[in-house]
Amino acid sequence: MAHTTEAFALQIRLMAKEAATRLADGAILSSKLAGAGSDSAYLLELLAFELLLKAALRINEVTPRPNHSYSKLFTLLPTDVQTRVRDAASGRTGPDGDFSNLATLLDTWGRNFVALRYPYEKYEGLTEDEYRARGQAWLNAGASESTADFAYYPTELHGLAYALRAEVDAWLRNHSPEP
Repeated sequence: MAHTTEAFALQIRLMAKEAATRLADGAILSSKLAGAGSDSAYLLELLAFELLLKAALRINEVTPRPNHSYSKLFTLLPTDVQTRVRDAASGRTGPDGDFSNLATLLDTWGRNFVALRYPYEKYEGLTEDEYRARGQAWLNAGASESTADFAYYPTELHGLAYALRAEVDAWLRNHSPEP
């Protein structure tokens, strides 16, 4: 790899550390003891996922322009890295994870990263009755994730975040001795 300078390794180490901290904070928020009633744990996992994805891109000599289009970013990874990450995520989640349409998952998470910070904007202009009717209509139609205003896919997100973390950690073990 061309990127083995101390400053570059520090940047990757800091990205990995920040991602690990966000994942740990999210785990605390999602624990039964915390009883969080918001999407904050999920948003922290999305942020960690983005940091890990961008770190993986950088260690593969790709510097992405700032954006949250996770499917476009993922396709910038070398094919062998994409395969390794997908395989590791599948291994982590087992049959509970469905990565058959990875682009849809990635696109959903990218949209969620932006939209769930201000979810009320999705319902701007609706009355209380219209808001409730919208939810009831979704339930009556079978409550499909594919037609939900917000779909989460937490098992798959957890698996891919784990796989990217393993990818970045492996690079760090080979390129960045701890100070």
